Amino acid sequence: MPRHTGELAVRGRLERREGAVLLVVDERLSGHDTFLSTTLRLDQPVRLPDLPVQILTFDDVTVLAPLVSVLPQSQDGDEWGGTLLIPHGARPPTIPADLAQAAAEAGVGTSGWSPAEARHLLTFLSEAVPGPVRTERIGMIIAALAGLS
Repeated sequence: MPRHTGELAVRGRLERREGAVLLVVDERLSGHDTFLSTTLRLDQPVRLPDLPVQILTFDDVTVLAPLVSVLPQSQDGDEWGGTLLIPHGARPPTIPADLAQAAAEAGVGTSGWSPAEARHLLTFLSEAVPGPVRTERIGMIIAALAGLS
């Protein structure tokens, strides 16, 4: 079985934090799992075909944290580029059953969200347990989706 299912060209800048070199990605990775270890084929500033990294995606940035110290001394802001071997394909957001049912009953679609909108709305909903707060949040999401139509 292959260790990765996809390849993604990535670029960014180097940053030093607490003595470690981090690879900050120019564009936040969306739709991919985070906190996974994988491989980066680094082409610039040096060629490293098998650099093990951990993918760390936060609200506004993705950082690749090398799991070994093999990068040469660098300056903050130096550019880098390479290919990230994705351990899993892009994963579309999963619409919870209660939200899907409410959307179907209201006749609104849930497929037109941008990745950022989906992440925001689904996180907002996931923070509420079943009950009145969750029901209210579903109503708010449905109203917002209906307004987009």
